[in-house]
Amino acid sequence: MAASPTASLASDTWSRIAAAGVPDDLISVMRAQFDASAPRLSDAPMALRNLERFLTAARNPLSTSALFERDAEALPSLLQLLSTSQYLADLLVRDQECYDLIRMTEGSPVARDTLVDELVSEVERLETETAVSAALRRAKQRETIRIAYGDIVRNQPVAVVARQVSLLADAILEAGVAFLQRHLEPRFGVPRRRDGERARFCVLALGKLGGVELNYSSDIDLIFLYEEDGHTDHARNPTNREYFDRLSRDLVKLVGEKTDRGSCYRIDLRLRPEGARGPICSARDSMLAYYDTKGRTWERQAFIKARPAAGDRALGSELLASLEPWIYRRYLSLADIAGIKSLKRRIEQRTHAAGASQRDVKSGNGGLRDIEFVLQFLQLLNGGALPEVRTGTTLDAIERLERAGCITPQERALLAENYEFLRRLEHRLQILFDLQTHTLPEADDEQRKVAVRMGFLDTAGSSALKAFQTDLTRRTELNRRVLDHLLHEAFPDAADAEPEVDLVNDPEPRPEQIAAVLGRYPFRDQAGAYVNLMSLATERIRFLSTRRCRHFLASIAPRLLTAIAQTPEPDATLISLSRVSDSLGGKAALWELFSANHASLNLYVTLCAACPYLSELLVSNPGMIDELMDSLLVGRMPTLETLEASLDELTRGAEDLDPILHSFKHAQHLRVGVRDILGKDDIRDTHAALADTAETCLRAIAEHEYEELVDKHGEPTLDEPPEDADEDAHQALSGRGGQPCSLVVLALGKLGGREPNYHSDLDLIFLYEGEGTTKPRRRTRRSYTTTGGHFFGELGQRIITVANRLGPFGRLYEVDARLRPTGKSGTLAVTIDAFRAYFASGAGQLWERQALCKARAIYGDPAACERAMAIVERATFEPEWNPANADTIREMRGRLEDSASPLNLKRGAGGTVDTEFLVQMLQLRHGREDLSVRVPGTLDALEALERGGYLSAADGTFFREAYRLLRNVEARIRLMNSAGRHEFPTDEADLAKLAFLMGCPTFAELRDRVLATLAESRQRFDRLFAAAAR
Repeated sequence: MAASPTASLASDTWSRIAAAGVPDDLISVMRAQFDASAPRLSDAPMALRNLERFLTAARNPLSTSALFERDAEALPSLLQLLSTSQYLADLLVRDQECYDLIRMTEGSPVARDTLVDELVSEVERLETETAVSAALRRAKQRETIRIAYGDIVRNQPVAVVARQVSLLADAILEAGVAFLQRHLEPRFGVPRRRDGERARFCVLALGKLGGVELNYSSDIDLIFLYEEDGHTDHARNPTNREYFDRLSRDLVKLVGEKTDRGSCYRIDLRLRPEGARGPICSARDSMLAYYDTKGRTWERQAFIKARPAAGDRALGSELLASLEPWIYRRYLSLADIAGIKSLKRRIEQRTHAAGASQRDVKSGNGGLRDIEFVLQFLQLLNGGALPEVRTGTTLDAIERLERAGCITPQERALLAENYEFLRRLEHRLQILFDLQTHTLPEADDEQRKVAVRMGFLDTAGSSALKAFQTDLTRRTELNRRVLDHLLHEAFPDAADAEPEVDLVNDPEPRPEQIAAVLGRYPFRDQAGAYVNLMSLATERIRFLSTRRCRHFLASIAPRLLTAIAQTPEPDATLISLSRVSDSLGGKAALWELFSANHASLNLYVTLCAACPYLSELLVSNPGMIDELMDSLLVGRMPTLETLEASLDELTRGAEDLDPILHSFKHAQHLRVGVRDILGKDDIRDTHAALADTAETCLRAIAEHEYEELVDKHGEPTLDEPPEDADEDAHQALSGRGGQPCSLVVLALGKLGGREPNYHSDLDLIFLYEGEGTTKPRRRTRRSYTTTGGHFFGELGQRIITVANRLGPFGRLYEVDARLRPTGKSGTLAVTIDAFRAYFASGAGQLWERQALCKARAIYGDPAACERAMAIVERATFEPEWNPANADTIREMRGRLEDSASPLNLKRGAGGTVDTEFLVQMLQLRHGREDLSVRVPGTLDALEALERGGYLSAADGTFFREAYRLLRNVEARIRLMNSAGRHEFPTDEADLAKLAFLMGCPTFAELRDRVLATLAESRQRFDRLFAAAAR
């Protein structure tokens, strides 16, 4: 059997090591350790050769060998370095102090400040450029070995290794700048600003160094910057530019010149303004002017990674802060869009051409450059609106783009893992000979060594080489699929060729071009449609850019016209879009938003096409476009408590509530309406949100008017109840004489049931706790006391007046107090006891008890509200049920129907009033015995009646679904601002809009469903009333 290469080398090699003065017992220890490590080494013969060189070059080979005996990990760790990098092996042989360094530090990361301070301090003691050059190169080699040990032996993360390599470059640049400034000032003086202060200098890093992700053998991309023009304080009076040009050139030579110790770094200055033609160093103002007027997309891409690396870093940060709006544009011009698309095409073209160089881990298909370019592409697209994606570090960019929603968590995990793998592979290729290479070796044997250096080992099922090649191919192919998807999603190729884009961008399109493009859509008047479309591309406010507006509109034109075409009347929709958009101010921002958010575009078109109620809210309140967007993002409606807190904050200290209340109501109605047409909420939740909005407004009015009246009359207080007062009054009021008296507001009707629509009246009853007088908080000549009845009557009237007032903002609500016991001509506010007495005396009518089924206390002291509701329930449910009541209620229903058309969804046969009267009849019939059916909401009551066995499951299910359907249709009719608020439309255009909002394919299908529901509802209504009357 032939000896292995390792075995055949061993004899001669170990003999030479022994000849260097290492005794046999130590040779035996080292051989055993070497043999144990050899299977895991990428190149065992190389490791053994380098070990021989290392030991024979040592000052004391015996001492070093003894170390390997004492520390069992020392030799295996060293062998890993010696088999991975010939460059590192040569450094260790030449400078054995480096080995002491890695033994002490274990390759641990070092902070930037520590690296800089140590190297600057070392250089401060040196006087000649030659000495400094040698010191910088020694430091580079020494620290590179430390970093590589942490990378290769301690397996530190790629991000840590790349950061350490970058910080080392920072330290070398800082030390170079510090030395050169000290070296130049005696000959050229100190550069001064116009104010006499020292002019600052900064080295900006871009590329890998800027991203703090430098490779072992990368070029470093630099731009030199000085603060401002002027002169130095030297007698010869050279200009600042001359001084900083000399400083920059000397720094390039000091760091980049090749000496007997090599160079520190190859420096690339081609990214500076004007490239190779430009000055080597630029003043801040001239640099800003250049990028403002001449900066191109590829330069913006480069500056994503820019950071101050050396010199006065504050100066660099100031420049980058000024450039940030240029790098990350919130508003993309046509040139920006074209530039970004060009960048995208270059990425794709370069990728397709890279198939032949698949061994290139940087430029090959799915390689490092693909990942970096696509991420920078996404950062340019999104960084203007999403500052959180602005970072120069690739792995950080991946994380931030995922957090911002620009890539998915799965894409983030795949890209991050694969990027780290490829960067580690790149490190292994470069550290071998300290060469700027990104290409895998061609020979399989050499590739096998790379595979082992990457941690792949031979197994029974696969060789290390095969496993490595399979894994690399899988990762790069997966990268390409993910990156292709991200590029296409960001800017679909089809948009470049879509004629709608050209039509919007063309300042003078030919008539046949207009007809060809708009003829693809169902516009009746193509010329008029073109005029209205182009009005969307024109800013009406002088200082806003129409050019920008047109370019953003062009980018969304295909989707916008497609959405318009799906509306019932595309011509009318386009007119409405033009009118509404003109009212909002800056249209470019709106089109920009729609370009990134497809759902918002579709919603906006729907509002303009069929929801004039909501679109008019936008016209009269342009700032509410934010509410529109919030409706798409917020998961649920705000609670009553949240609404009250919000309105309290808005009205704090306000003298005029009117504009605040109207704005608040409109904002909430817009939010509710948007969620309604998007189908995000059940109709019960929609109604509840509208009820909460009304309650919140009424509470704010009541509190404001109460304070106004207290200033006028004093605070209402209670008298002790008279001897002949009801037991309830004695229990509630005895001992409270002189204490504050509370108003109680009862809501009935739709508000009581928490089921109003967008335009429902608010039925209210005003009660107060008991009789008494007011007590002034402070005496003034204008204040006078009054009775509680007068105070609360005036308070109720003020609440009604404020809500009903028709002012410049319209009417807030229509408040109706005619359901109070005294009727429309009686006292507006009565005591709780008078309310009780009215019903206890038998004066209360059946229709009044029926109305009280929906009663709910919405304002007042909690104890007073509880007392009032207990009396309401007694008045409503204590009287015994008489079957004749069913006939009476049925007759009242008939009278309401007499004044309604057959298609009235509320009062017509089978309309919602059928369901509500049926529910109230059953509540009056069974509520005396069963407290669970005493609930004000219609849908809640239907569920309670079914649970109680008073309504069959089939009837309960039908009436709930019928009520939901009819209330949903009614809500859409209200959003359409139709003249007949409860009338099912007969006009086909209105029917088409209604079907569009309801999501029905045809208006005929919707009409048939509604008519069938009305008929079935009336049939069941008649059957159940007939049964109750028996």
